[in-house]
Amino acid sequence: MKKSILLLLVLSLSGCAFPATKDGMVLTNYTAPKQTGEKIFVKESTGGSITLPFWRSEIPNDNFTEAVKESLLNSKVFSALSSNWGDAWGLEIEISDVKQPLSLFDCTVITNVKYVLYSKGVKVLETSIQESGTATPSDTIIGVQRQRIANEFSARANIKKFIEVLSNSKL
Repeated sequence: MKKSILLLLVLSLSGCAFPATKDGMVLTNYTAPKQTGEKIFVKESTGGSITLPFWRSEIPNDNFTEAVKESLLNSKVFSALSSNWGDAWGLEIEISDVKQPLSLFDCTVITNVKYVLYSKGVKVLETSIQESGTATPSDTIIGVQRQRIANEFSARANIKKFIEVLSNSKL
């Protein structure tokens, strides 16, 4: 009986886990030094995970893909999205690893993502990027929300690094 009450208390204080949001991962305050191309088709990312309500926040494929698309446009590294693979530029994304801490006090998440860029169907760039993001109690008092925020910070840093690599590459 005491264990059941304690478990309910812990769950109510910790809150439910929610996935990393597209809005939290979108890069909004960075402009690439140069434009790489006009249109790009971005395939749905792979390797992301679904979030179970009473477990931990994860980075889902659909939210990450949409964040990458919007970030590419916001940074002006591409001016538009294409609806067809092979028309101009194409991007494949694989979330290869998301390292999350067991402790949720100062929560640092490390995200590894592999990006493969194509020009008219020919691979022109392949890079794996590892970036971290940290959320602290000053971001939110609730641990599972802090982990979601750390996921978003890490994913946004990863997208920014990819756009920097992309805009500094000679393609």
